[in-house]
Amino acid sequence: MGSSVANQAQHSADLAAALGRPVPSCRRIAVTSIRGGAGKSTVTALVADAIRAYRQDRTIAIDADPGLGSLPMRLGVTSTRSVRDLAAARSRSWEEMSAFLARTPQGLWALSGTSGGQVGEELDYTVFDRGVGRLSRYFAASVVDCGAGLVSGLQRSILRSAHAQVFVAPGTSDGALSARSALDWFVENGLESLLMRTVIVLVAHTPHPDTDLERARQWLAAGGLRVEIMPYDRHLATGAVIDADRIGGASRTVALQVAAQVFAHSLTWTRT
Repeated sequence: MGSSVANQAQHSADLAAALGRPVPSCRRIAVTSIRGGAGKSTVTALVADAIRAYRQDRTIAIDADPGLGSLPMRLGVTSTRSVRDLAAARSRSWEEMSAFLARTPQGLWALSGTSGGQVGEELDYTVFDRGVGRLSRYFAASVVDCGAGLVSGLQRSILRSAHAQVFVAPGTSDGALSARSALDWFVENGLESLLMRTVIVLVAHTPHPDTDLERARQWLAAGGLRVEIMPYDRHLATGAVIDADRIGGASRTVALQVAAQVFAHSLTWTRT
């Protein structure tokens, strides 16, 4: 009993140390999936809030899906302004820029991809980077919920600028196969270095998956990548606002592990 408690205390201390490390600049973490419905926005919210919880400075979750992404809803925030509005503004101070942001009761900042919950126009990387770039000096980490898919110009540019990545796939046979195909795509498109700074998350969407997730994890991890399994969580499965107090302990533990791993990866990035 005593050994178990000591091990848990040491693990918590290690997580705190990993997530609390100083950063040379704002770390940009992209959260991606090969298709919609994988659980990407949920994982974004969990990872961003886990980083926020262990830092004294600011963390922001950014919705990069102009097609009415679900991240703001999952975080329980609303905003009448978006990344496009921020890019068009001439804000020069934190006070001016913070007016474009929302904030959760726990203290996680958020930037919407659309204005007032309306479906937005196509968002190009120049506009995205102009808006998000202005925020970088005020944040230690930004966790970007990318739109579904990998091949759009916006997605590719966000990936090329990312310090690290979380790739989310459904915890199914098809999900594991699509994840394997995505890994090949990264190599074929000159993103192999980002792949080495990637954590894969297999999300179970049912209490009893018809796939051996542990076997799928080992298969995807064969090349040396970190692969985590997000277990089925009744609260997260509702698709409603995430209440931290109602998240199961297993899901909370995985979210913390993913956050610590990807944040550590982001600090290994070097300019090429």
